[in-house]
Amino acid sequence: MASENDQQTDEVLMEQVQAGEEEAFAALFSRYRLPLYGYIRRMVQRGEVADELFQDSFLNVHRFRASWKPGQSSFRAWLFRIATNLIRDKGRAQQRRPELLSDSLVASVPHADPLSKMALERALSQLPENLRDAFLLGALEGLDHHELALALSIEPDNARARLSRARSRLRELLEYS
Repeated sequence: MASENDQQTDEVLMEQVQAGEEEAFAALFSRYRLPLYGYIRRMVQRGEVADELFQDSFLNVHRFRASWKPGQSSFRAWLFRIATNLIRDKGRAQQRRPELLSDSLVASVPHADPLSKMALERALSQLPENLRDAFLLGALEGLDHHELALALSIEPDNARARLSRARSRLRELLEYS
């Protein structure tokens, strides 16, 4: 049976989190556990790093809950921005770009044959980080241009252009693979 929190919008739940309601936080965690972990796992190579970044993302949601403003950003975009920033910070700390994890990407493209999935993985690994982020968040996680812009801290027109360039570059790379 669905709980009352299952029927609430992300924004209503986040306002409840800001008011100190832990059940609302648990509902948001439950709602975004799989999509957020899947995104992080595709961005980093090692499972233990993904686990750490996932936990840190939700810790930061709780820690910085007062900084989220209703109407300024959707919760979903704000959450993915937190995760993206943590991934980038981790990459800078290790002085290397985050790498994709083949198995998680393969699982996220359900109807492609294994060779196509491997080709896509190789092509994605060749994209610059900004295009790869745009593709993973826009095409695979389903963020719209506005949410993508908020998650990447860029303008919506830039988000649309990055996603378009990422798709175009992927097509080129896949043609020559």
